[in-house]
Amino acid sequence: MRAHAVAGMGLVIGVLCGVAAAAQTVPFDEADGDDTGVETGRGRVPAAMAFVRVGRPPGALRRVCDLTAFGGALYMAEANAPLGSDGATLARYDPGAAVPFTLAFNWNRPGQPTSGGGGGQGFLRVRAIDGRLFVPDADPPYAGFGLVDPGTEGYVFVSDRDGRFAPPRGPRMRPPGAPDPSARPGAGVLPRAYHVLDVIAWRGQTLASTGSVGPGSRAWRGASPGALHVADADLARWRYAAGYPARAEGDVWRLGYLVRFGGRLYAGLQDYFGRESADYLRVDPPPPGEPLSAACFHPQRVTPRGGAQTLRWFAHGGRLYWVAWDRALGTVLRVSRDGLAWQTLAAPEEAGAPSDIVQFRDALVVLTEGGLYRLDDTRWTRLAAAPTARINGRERPVFVVNDVFCAAPLAVLDDTLYAGDQRSGALWRLQEIR
Repeated sequence: MRAHAVAGMGLVIGVLCGVAAAAQTVPFDEADGDDTGVETGRGRVPAAMAFVRVGRPPGALRRVCDLTAFGGALYMAEANAPLGSDGATLARYDPGAAVPFTLAFNWNRPGQPTSGGGGGQGFLRVRAIDGRLFVPDADPPYAGFGLVDPGTEGYVFVSDRDGRFAPPRGPRMRPPGAPDPSARPGAGVLPRAYHVLDVIAWRGQTLASTGSVGPGSRAWRGASPGALHVADADLARWRYAAGYPARAEGDVWRLGYLVRFGGRLYAGLQDYFGRESADYLRVDPPPPGEPLSAACFHPQRVTPRGGAQTLRWFAHGGRLYWVAWDRALGTVLRVSRDGLAWQTLAAPEEAGAPSDIVQFRDALVVLTEGGLYRLDDTRWTRLAAAPTARINGRERPVFVVNDVFCAAPLAVLDDTLYAGDQRSGALWRLQEIR
Protein backbone atom coordinates (compact mmCIF):
# COMPACT_ATOMS: atom_id res chain seq x y z
CA MET A 1 0.00 0.00 0.00
CA ARG A 2 1.43 3.37 -1.01
CA ALA A 3 1.81 6.00 1.69
CA HIS A 4 -0.56 8.92 1.17
CA ALA A 5 -2.17 11.82 2.99
CA VAL A 6 -5.88 12.07 3.65
CA ALA A 7 -7.56 15.25 4.82
CA GLY A 8 -9.91 14.90 7.77
CA MET A 9 -13.42 16.03 6.92
CA GLY A 10 -14.72 17.49 10.17
CA LEU A 11 -18.44 17.93 10.72
CA VAL A 12 -18.37 21.34 12.39
CA ILE A 13 -20.66 21.31 15.37
CA GLY A 14 -18.35 23.05 17.83
CA VAL A 15 -17.43 26.31 16.11
CA LEU A 16 -18.06 28.50 19.13
CA CYS A 17 -16.03 26.23 21.41
CA GLY A 18 -13.18 25.96 18.89
CA VAL A 19 -13.01 29.70 18.17
CA ALA A 20 -13.10 30.62 21.83
CA ALA A 21 -10.38 28.11 22.65
CA ALA A 22 -8.15 29.31 19.80
CA ALA A 23 -8.48 32.88 21.02
CA GLN A 24 -6.84 32.12 24.36
CA THR A 25 -3.49 33.91 24.66
CA VAL A 26 -2.04 31.67 27.37
CA PRO A 27 -1.97 27.98 26.36
CA PHE A 28 -2.56 25.29 28.95
CA ASP A 29 0.90 23.79 29.57
CA GLU A 30 0.33 20.07 29.17
CA ALA A 31 2.42 17.33 27.59
CA ASP A 32 1.07 15.29 24.69
CA GLY A 33 0.23 11.65 25.46
CA ASP A 34 -1.99 9.68 27.79
CA ASP A 35 0.04 8.50 30.82
CA THR A 36 2.55 10.36 32.99
CA GLY A 37 6.10 9.23 33.75
CA VAL A 38 6.38 6.89 30.75
CA GLU A 39 9.74 5.10 30.54
CA THR A 40 11.63 4.98 27.24
CA GLY A 41 14.96 3.35 28.13
CA ARG A 42 18.55 4.45 27.45
CA GLY A 43 21.02 4.19 24.59
CA ARG A 44 20.43 2.73 21.14
CA VAL A 45 17.95 0.13 19.93
CA PRO A 46 19.72 -3.17 19.09
CA ALA A 47 19.84 -4.18 15.44
CA ALA A 48 18.51 -7.67 16.19
CA MET A 49 16.29 -8.89 19.03
CA ALA A 50 14.27 -11.93 20.04
CA PHE A 51 11.04 -12.42 21.99
CA VAL A 52 11.58 -14.35 25.24
CA ARG A 53 8.53 -15.64 27.10
CA VAL A 54 8.59 -14.34 30.68
CA GLY A 55 5.48 -16.21 31.88
CA ARG A 56 1.85 -15.85 32.88
CA PRO A 57 0.54 -14.15 36.03
CA PRO A 58 -1.76 -15.96 38.46
CA GLY A 59 -5.31 -15.95 37.15
CA ALA A 60 -4.07 -14.99 33.68
CA LEU A 61 -6.78 -14.48 31.10
CA ARG A 62 -6.60 -14.83 27.33
CA ARG A 63 -5.62 -11.30 26.32
CA VAL A 64 -3.20 -8.67 27.61
CA CYS A 65 -4.79 -5.36 26.63
CA ASP A 66 -2.41 -2.86 28.21
CA LEU A 67 0.98 -2.61 29.93
CA THR A 68 1.99 0.29 32.18
CA ALA A 69 5.21 0.79 34.13
CA PHE A 70 4.69 2.21 37.62
CA GLY A 71 6.78 2.16 40.78
CA GLY A 72 9.41 -0.22 39.43
CA ALA A 73 6.86 -2.80 38.24
CA LEU A 74 4.81 -3.53 35.16
CA TYR A 75 1.01 -3.67 35.40
CA MET A 76 -0.91 -5.89 32.97
CA ALA A 77 -4.58 -5.23 32.15
CA GLU A 78 -6.21 -8.50 31.05
CA ALA A 79 -9.47 -9.70 29.50
CA ASN A 80 -10.97 -12.71 27.73
CA ALA A 81 -13.50 -11.29 25.26
CA PRO A 82 -13.91 -7.61 26.21
CA LEU A 83 -17.52 -6.53 26.62
CA GLY A 84 -18.52 -10.06 25.65
CA SER A 85 -17.59 -12.53 28.40
CA ASP A 86 -16.51 -12.43 32.03
CA GLY A 87 -12.86 -11.88 32.79
CA ALA A 88 -11.12 -8.79 34.20
CA THR A 89 -7.86 -8.97 36.13
CA LEU A 90 -4.93 -6.67 36.78
CA ALA A 91 -1.54 -8.34 37.26
CA ARG A 92 1.75 -6.93 38.56
CA TYR A 93 5.18 -8.00 37.34
CA ASP A 94 8.29 -7.06 39.36
CA PRO A 95 11.38 -8.59 37.73
CA GLY A 96 13.45 -8.16 40.89
CA ALA A 97 11.01 -9.83 43.30
CA ALA A 98 11.27 -13.40 44.60
CA VAL A 99 7.78 -13.97 43.20
CA PRO A 100 7.74 -11.73 40.10
CA PHE A 101 4.03 -12.13 39.18
CA THR A 102 1.24 -11.19 41.57
CA LEU A 103 -2.47 -10.48 41.14
CA ALA A 104 -2.96 -6.76 41.79
CA PHE A 105 -6.76 -6.70 41.44
CA ASN A 106 -9.30 -9.42 40.66
CA TRP A 107 -12.69 -8.34 39.28
CA ASN A 108 -13.75 -11.85 38.24
CA ARG A 109 -15.86 -12.11 41.43
CA PRO A 110 -15.37 -15.87 41.87
CA GLY A 111 -18.30 -17.68 43.44
CA GLN A 112 -20.86 -15.05 42.45
CA PRO A 113 -23.85 -15.84 40.21
CA THR A 114 -23.02 -15.34 36.55
CA SER A 115 -26.51 -14.54 35.25
CA GLY A 116 -26.41 -11.08 33.71
CA GLY A 117 -22.63 -10.94 34.03
CA GLY A 118 -21.18 -12.05 37.34
CA GLY A 119 -17.74 -10.47 36.85
CA GLY A 120 -16.19 -7.61 34.99
CA GLN A 121 -15.82 -8.12 31.25
CA GLY A 122 -12.39 -6.70 30.67
CA PHE A 123 -9.74 -4.33 31.92
CA LEU A 124 -8.57 -2.58 28.77
CA ARG A 125 -6.38 0.25 30.08
CA VAL A 126 -4.31 0.97 33.18
CA ARG A 127 -3.26 4.62 33.36
CA ALA A 128 -0.57 6.27 35.48
CA ILE A 129 -1.88 9.72 36.44
CA ASP A 130 -0.43 12.02 39.10
CA GLY A 131 1.33 9.24 41.00
CA ARG A 132 -1.57 6.75 41.06
CA LEU A 133 -3.03 4.09 38.78
CA PHE A 134 -6.50 4.37 37.24
CA VAL A 135 -8.20 1.27 35.80
CA PRO A 136 -11.59 1.73 34.06
CA ASP A 137 -14.15 -1.09 34.30
CA ALA A 138 -15.00 -1.79 30.65
CA ASP A 139 -18.23 -3.69 31.37
CA PRO A 140 -19.27 -3.91 35.04
CA PRO A 141 -21.08 -6.89 36.58
CA TYR A 142 -24.87 -6.70 36.19
CA ALA A 143 -24.39 -3.20 34.62
CA GLY A 144 -23.42 -1.96 38.08
CA PHE A 145 -24.76 -2.24 41.62
CA GLY A 146 -26.71 1.00 41.98
CA LEU A 147 -24.35 2.32 44.64
CA VAL A 148 -25.14 5.97 43.87
CA ASP A 149 -28.32 6.07 41.78
CA PRO A 150 -30.76 3.33 40.76
CA GLY A 151 -29.89 1.74 37.47
CA THR A 152 -26.71 1.19 35.53
CA GLU A 153 -23.34 2.57 36.62
CA GLY A 154 -19.65 2.12 35.83
CA TYR A 155 -16.48 2.22 37.92
CA VAL A 156 -12.89 3.45 37.82
CA PHE A 157 -10.59 1.64 40.24
CA VAL A 158 -7.91 3.92 41.73
CA SER A 159 -4.75 2.71 43.48
CA ASP A 160 -2.83 4.25 46.33
CA ARG A 161 0.54 5.85 45.61
CA ASP A 162 2.31 2.50 45.86
CA GLY A 163 0.15 0.93 43.17
CA ARG A 164 -2.02 -1.09 45.59
CA PHE A 165 -5.74 -1.52 44.96
CA ALA A 166 -8.51 -2.05 47.51
CA PRO A 167 -10.19 -5.47 47.06
CA PRO A 168 -13.91 -6.02 46.45
CA ARG A 169 -16.04 -5.71 49.59
CA GLY A 170 -17.99 -8.24 51.58
CA PRO A 171 -19.41 -11.66 50.81
CA ARG A 172 -21.09 -10.37 47.62
CA MET A 173 -17.79 -8.87 46.41
CA ARG A 174 -19.10 -5.44 45.61
CA PRO A 175 -16.76 -2.63 44.48
CA PRO A 176 -14.44 -1.22 47.15
CA GLY A 177 -15.36 2.01 48.86
CA ALA A 178 -14.56 5.46 47.55
CA PRO A 179 -10.95 6.57 47.12
CA ASP A 180 -9.72 9.88 48.43
CA PRO A 181 -7.60 12.41 46.54
CA SER A 182 -4.44 11.86 48.58
CA ALA A 183 -3.86 8.19 49.35
CA ARG A 184 -6.71 5.74 49.97
CA PRO A 185 -7.45 3.34 47.08
CA GLY A 186 -11.00 2.60 46.03
CA ALA A 187 -13.58 2.78 43.25
CA GLY A 188 -14.99 5.94 41.72
CA VAL A 189 -18.60 5.64 40.53
CA LEU A 190 -19.93 6.86 37.18
CA PRO A 191 -23.75 6.97 37.39
CA ARG A 192 -25.63 5.84 34.27
CA ALA A 193 -22.42 4.65 32.51
CA TYR A 194 -22.57 1.10 31.19
CA HIS A 195 -19.03 0.99 29.71
CA VAL A 196 -15.91 2.85 30.88
CA LEU A 197 -13.10 2.45 28.36
CA ASP A 198 -10.36 4.94 29.23
CA VAL A 199 -9.18 7.61 31.68
CA ILE A 200 -6.98 10.63 31.08
CA ALA A 201 -5.86 13.90 32.69
CA TRP A 202 -6.65 16.92 30.51
CA ARG A 203 -6.60 20.63 31.34
CA GLY A 204 -6.59 20.14 35.10
CA GLN A 205 -9.37 17.54 35.16
CA THR A 206 -9.52 13.75 35.17
CA LEU A 207 -11.84 12.45 32.46
CA ALA A 208 -13.29 9.05 31.58
CA SER A 209 -14.62 7.96 28.19
CA THR A 210 -17.82 5.95 28.36
CA GLY A 211 -20.98 4.65 26.82
CA SER A 212 -23.76 6.09 28.93
CA VAL A 213 -27.47 6.55 29.38
CA GLY A 214 -28.06 10.15 28.40
CA PRO A 215 -29.47 12.60 30.97
CA GLY A 216 -33.24 12.40 31.03
CA SER A 217 -33.35 9.16 29.02
CA ARG A 218 -35.52 6.30 30.28
CA ALA A 219 -34.51 3.58 27.84
CA TRP A 220 -30.80 3.06 27.27
CA ARG A 221 -31.32 1.85 23.71
CA GLY A 222 -33.36 4.92 22.92
CA ALA A 223 -30.75 7.56 23.81
CA SER A 224 -27.27 6.30 24.59
CA PRO A 225 -24.47 8.63 23.54
CA GLY A 226 -20.79 8.08 24.00
CA ALA A 227 -19.75 10.48 26.71
CA LEU A 228 -16.99 12.10 28.71
CA HIS A 229 -17.32 12.07 32.49
CA VAL A 230 -15.34 14.38 34.80
CA ALA A 231 -14.13 13.24 38.22
CA ASP A 232 -15.02 15.24 41.28
CA ALA A 233 -12.03 16.44 43.31
CA ASP A 234 -12.29 13.48 45.70
CA LEU A 235 -12.38 10.97 42.79
CA ALA A 236 -15.41 9.29 44.38
CA ARG A 237 -18.01 10.35 41.81
CA TRP A 238 -17.68 11.23 38.14
CA ARG A 239 -20.31 13.44 36.52
CA TYR A 240 -21.61 13.31 32.95
CA ALA A 241 -20.05 16.26 31.09
CA ALA A 242 -20.98 15.91 27.42
CA GLY A 243 -22.13 13.26 24.96
CA TYR A 244 -21.87 12.46 21.26
CA PRO A 245 -24.09 12.74 19.40
CA ALA A 246 -26.02 15.47 21.16
CA ARG A 247 -29.27 13.67 20.25
CA ALA A 248 -28.49 9.96 20.48
CA GLU A 249 -31.67 8.40 19.19
CA GLY A 250 -32.09 4.85 17.94
CA ASP A 251 -28.48 3.79 18.45
CA VAL A 252 -25.82 3.21 21.10
CA TRP A 253 -22.45 4.97 21.02
CA ARG A 254 -19.23 4.65 23.01
CA LEU A 255 -16.28 6.99 23.26
CA GLY A 256 -13.10 4.92 23.30
CA TYR A 257 -9.40 5.46 23.82
CA LEU A 258 -8.08 8.95 24.60
CA VAL A 259 -4.95 11.01 23.97
CA ARG A 260 -3.81 14.60 24.43
CA PHE A 261 -2.27 16.25 21.37
CA GLY A 262 -1.63 19.89 20.57
CA GLY A 263 -3.78 21.08 23.48
CA ARG A 264 -6.79 19.10 22.27
CA LEU A 265 -8.23 15.76 23.26
CA TYR A 266 -8.80 12.93 20.77
CA ALA A 267 -11.25 10.11 21.40
CA GLY A 268 -11.98 6.89 19.55
CA LEU A 269 -15.60 6.44 18.54
CA GLN A 270 -17.86 3.43 18.10
CA ASP A 271 -21.55 2.88 17.59
CA TYR A 272 -23.20 -0.41 18.39
CA PHE A 273 -24.96 -0.88 15.06
CA GLY A 274 -22.06 0.21 12.83
CA ARG A 275 -23.77 3.16 11.19
CA GLU A 276 -21.47 5.97 12.39
CA SER A 277 -19.76 7.86 9.55
CA ALA A 278 -17.09 9.62 11.65
CA ASP A 279 -13.87 7.87 12.67
CA TYR A 280 -12.97 9.72 15.87
CA LEU A 281 -13.70 12.89 17.83
CA ARG A 282 -11.45 15.89 18.18
CA VAL A 283 -12.36 17.71 21.40
CA ASP A 284 -11.46 21.39 21.62
CA PRO A 285 -10.95 23.01 25.01
CA PRO A 286 -13.91 25.05 26.25
CA PRO A 287 -13.67 28.82 26.71
CA PRO A 288 -11.98 29.93 29.95
CA GLY A 289 -14.26 29.35 32.91
CA GLU A 290 -16.77 27.35 30.90
CA PRO A 291 -17.47 23.62 31.38
CA LEU A 292 -16.83 21.04 28.70
CA SER A 293 -19.85 20.69 26.41
CA ALA A 294 -20.95 18.92 23.23
CA ALA A 295 -20.15 22.15 21.34
CA CYS A 296 -16.47 21.22 21.76
CA PHE A 297 -16.88 17.88 19.93
CA HIS A 298 -15.75 17.72 16.29
CA PRO A 299 -16.34 14.35 14.60
CA GLN A 300 -13.65 13.59 12.01
CA ARG A 301 -13.85 11.43 8.89
CA VAL A 302 -10.58 10.03 7.50
CA THR A 303 -11.20 6.49 6.22
CA PRO A 304 -13.10 5.73 2.99
CA ARG A 305 -16.25 4.46 4.72
CA GLY A 306 -15.93 5.93 8.20
CA GLY A 307 -16.67 4.06 11.40
CA ALA A 308 -13.02 3.23 12.13
CA GLN A 309 -12.23 1.53 15.44
CA THR A 310 -9.32 3.10 17.33
CA LEU A 311 -6.92 0.53 18.79
CA ARG A 312 -4.11 2.87 19.90
CA TRP A 313 -3.03 6.50 19.96
CA PHE A 314 0.59 7.55 20.46
CA ALA A 315 1.88 11.13 20.59
CA HIS A 316 5.58 11.73 19.97
CA GLY A 317 7.76 14.53 18.66
CA GLY A 318 4.91 16.76 17.52
CA ARG A 319 3.19 13.91 15.69
CA LEU A 320 0.13 11.85 16.51
CA TYR A 321 0.16 8.17 15.57
CA TRP A 322 -3.13 6.32 15.17
CA VAL A 323 -3.67 2.56 14.92
CA ALA A 324 -7.20 1.89 13.70
CA TRP A 325 -9.24 -0.80 12.00
CA ASP A 326 -11.75 0.03 9.30
CA ARG A 327 -13.92 -2.03 6.97
CA ALA A 328 -12.13 -0.96 3.78
CA LEU A 329 -8.45 -1.25 4.69
CA GLY A 330 -8.22 -3.41 7.81
CA THR A 331 -5.82 -2.34 10.59
CA VAL A 332 -3.54 0.53 9.58
CA LEU A 333 -0.99 2.81 11.25
CA ARG A 334 -1.28 6.49 10.33
CA VAL A 335 0.54 9.65 11.42
CA SER A 336 -0.51 13.31 11.54
CA ARG A 337 1.09 16.63 12.43
CA ASP A 338 -2.21 18.39 13.13
CA GLY A 339 -4.75 15.66 13.97
CA LEU A 340 -6.62 16.38 10.73
CA ALA A 341 -4.52 15.33 7.71
CA TRP A 342 -3.14 11.79 7.93
CA GLN A 343 -0.40 9.83 6.19
CA THR A 344 -0.64 6.05 6.00
CA LEU A 345 2.54 4.28 7.13
CA ALA A 346 2.31 1.16 5.00
CA ALA A 347 3.86 -1.82 6.79
CA PRO A 348 5.70 -4.59 4.92
CA GLU A 349 3.37 -7.36 3.82
CA GLU A 350 4.98 -9.93 6.14
CA ALA A 351 4.43 -7.65 9.14
CA GLY A 352 0.69 -8.22 9.30
CA ALA A 353 -1.52 -5.86 11.26
CA PRO A 354 0.07 -3.36 13.72
CA SER A 355 -1.10 -3.29 17.33
CA ASP A 356 1.04 -0.76 19.25
CA ILE A 357 3.80 1.82 18.87
CA VAL A 358 6.12 3.26 21.55
CA GLN A 359 9.45 4.96 21.92
CA PHE A 360 12.18 2.51 22.97
CA ARG A 361 15.57 4.07 23.59
CA ASP A 362 16.47 6.18 20.52
CA ALA A 363 13.76 4.99 18.13
CA LEU A 364 10.08 4.32 17.58
CA VAL A 365 9.17 0.64 17.52
CA VAL A 366 5.96 -0.97 16.29
CA LEU A 367 4.53 -4.31 17.39
CA THR A 368 2.74 -6.22 14.64
CA GLU A 369 1.37 -9.71 14.16
CA GLY A 370 4.63 -10.62 12.42
CA GLY A 371 7.16 -9.08 14.79
CA LEU A 372 8.79 -5.97 16.21
CA TYR A 373 9.76 -3.25 13.73
CA ARG A 374 11.80 -0.10 13.97
CA LEU A 375 10.05 2.84 12.31
CA ASP A 376 12.18 5.62 10.77
CA ASP A 377 9.83 8.09 9.09
CA THR A 378 8.19 5.73 6.57
CA ARG A 379 10.86 3.00 6.62
CA TRP A 380 10.16 -0.24 8.51
CA THR A 381 13.03 -2.48 9.70
CA ARG A 382 12.27 -5.78 11.39
CA LEU A 383 14.10 -6.24 14.69
CA ALA A 384 12.47 -9.47 15.89
CA ALA A 385 10.20 -12.16 14.47
CA ALA A 386 6.99 -12.71 16.41
CA PRO A 387 6.41 -15.96 18.31
CA THR A 388 3.55 -18.24 17.34
CA ALA A 389 1.22 -20.69 19.10
CA ARG A 390 0.05 -23.99 17.67
CA ILE A 391 -3.75 -23.88 17.42
CA ASN A 392 -5.81 -26.59 15.71
CA GLY A 393 -2.68 -27.97 14.09
CA ARG A 394 -1.52 -24.61 12.66
CA GLU A 395 0.95 -21.98 13.84
CA ARG A 396 -0.86 -18.74 14.71
CA PRO A 397 0.62 -15.36 15.78
CA VAL A 398 0.37 -14.69 19.52
CA PHE A 399 0.06 -10.96 18.82
CA VAL A 400 -2.96 -11.46 16.55
CA VAL A 401 -5.08 -8.35 15.93
CA ASN A 402 -8.68 -9.56 15.96
CA ASP A 403 -10.49 -7.57 18.66
CA VAL A 404 -11.40 -3.88 18.35
CA PHE A 405 -11.17 -3.31 22.11
CA CYS A 406 -7.96 -5.20 22.89
CA ALA A 407 -4.71 -5.26 20.89
CA ALA A 408 -1.31 -6.55 22.00
CA PRO A 409 0.57 -3.80 23.90
CA LEU A 410 4.17 -2.66 24.32
CA ALA A 411 5.81 -0.95 27.32
CA VAL A 412 9.28 -0.17 28.64
CA LEU A 413 10.35 -1.01 32.19
CA ASP A 414 13.90 -0.41 33.44
CA ASP A 415 15.44 -0.21 29.94
CA THR A 416 13.71 -3.40 28.80
CA LEU A 417 10.93 -3.65 26.23
CA TYR A 418 7.96 -5.93 26.95
CA ALA A 419 4.91 -7.13 25.01
CA GLY A 420 1.68 -8.84 26.06
CA ASP A 421 0.09 -11.55 23.94
CA GLN A 422 -3.46 -12.30 22.82
CA ARG A 423 -3.49 -16.09 23.13
CA SER A 424 -2.59 -16.98 26.72
CA GLY A 425 -2.22 -13.69 28.63
CA ALA A 426 1.56 -14.16 28.73
CA LEU A 427 4.23 -11.50 29.06
CA TRP A 428 7.16 -11.42 26.61
CA ARG A 429 10.53 -9.67 26.90
CA LEU A 430 12.64 -8.38 23.99
CA GLN A 431 16.23 -9.52 24.29
CA GLU A 432 19.17 -8.39 22.19
CA ILE A 433 20.79 -10.92 19.86
CA ARG A 434 24.57 -10.42 19.74
